[in-house]
This record gives sequence, structure tokens and C-alpha cells, in this order.
Amino acid sequence: MKGRVLLVGVILLFCASANAQLPAVGITGKGVKLGAAFAKIDTDYDELDDILDSRVGFIGGAYLTYSLSRQFALQPEILYVAKGAEKDFFFVSPYWSNDYLEIPLLLKFGIVPDGLIQPNLFVGPAVSFLLSSEVGVSSYSYDVKDGMKSVDFSVVFGGGIDFKRITLDVRYTMGLVNAIDADKINRLTGAEPDDYFYLEGDPSVKNANFSVMVGVRL
Repeated sequence: MKGRVLLVGVILLFCASANAQLPAVGITGKGVKLGAAFAKIDTDYDELDDILDSRVGFIGGAYLTYSLSRQFALQPEILYVAKGAEKDFFFVSPYWSNDYLEIPLLLKFGIVPDGLIQPNLFVGPAVSFLLSSEVGVSSYSYDVKDGMKSVDFSVVFGGGIDFKRITLDVRYTMGLVNAIDADKINRLTGAEPDDYFYLEGDPSVKNANFSVMVGVRL
């Protein structure tokens, strides 16, 4: 009799333990995050590449985490992202500022899902909608939004740490498509074929940025 009671107790304990380890499925997090974006323009146009370096700007927005299991989750986000490029010379400071509303959909993998500190990796596509685009040199500036593609596509990959209500992530966003229409850009800036900043042919100009963000789960 005692053996049966002990066996039932062991079975109940096992069931309770197994039930406690069932994957959490559903919305397991939502919050806001903000940080710094170190943007650049990847291009095969040498003249443009020579005069533009990285641009430091703001990135921030909101996220929602939908857990598929203990280790995997989908995380859609909506972010404002400052992209583009700039450079400081002695007397002139050329820049190209491209600001987007970006919507990544990330697949998130928790490396240690049950730890107090929970490191993770993530990857996924992103679609971005152009908000503004401006090219400038010193005191001269040109609105070139009409010369840009209104939608940009990219892939995001990176990693982060979740600690209680705080989240930290580091990511690289790589543009996949040409973001400009060269002929329209030339018309908007008034560039002529002999000008240094004239875009000849169909140069590839893609957005890219490295960013660091800190967030709070609400």
C-alpha cells in the first residue's frame, strides 16, 4: 500500500514538473525601445562613396513578442530609423539623410530561456517606408524624396539580452534593393554630367545601419 502511494506521488510530482515546463505560447512581452543608429550607404558609385561616411542618428519605437515555444518567438516591431550618410570636411559637410518608418518581423531564439539573464539571437525581414530624404552641402540642401523609392526592403540580424523588464539589443540592417532613381535625383539637385555629384547610369545605392537599443517591457 505504501509502495502504491509512493508511486502515485512520484507520478503526480512528475506530471506537475512536466506541466510547469510546458512552452509558453502567446504574447509574452511588449514595450518600447530606443537607441542610436550608425547608418551608411552601400554603393558602387565611387564618387559618392568617397564623400560620404556613416551618419549617427536616432532609432526607436515599439515591439511585441509572441512566443511560439520556450525558445522561439516572433517579434514584430515598428521603428523610426534615421539612415543615410554624412562627412565632415574642413569647410564643407555633405550629408544625405534618409528617414524611414521601419517594420521588422524577427524570429527570436532564446539561448537560455529560463535564466535570470536571457541572451538571444534574432533574424528576419524588414520593410521600410520613406518619410523624408534630403541631400545637403554646407548651407545648401535639396529635398530629394521624390527621387527615392518609397519602400525599402532589408534583412535584420543581431542579438540581445533580456533581464527582467529591461531589454538590450545590437543589430545590423542590410538593405536588399536599390533605394534611388538616379535620373530623378539628378533633376532634383540640378546636377549636370560634369558635376562631381552627378549620378551617372544606374548606380546601386542601398541603405545599411548598425544600431544599439535599450528597451523596457511594459
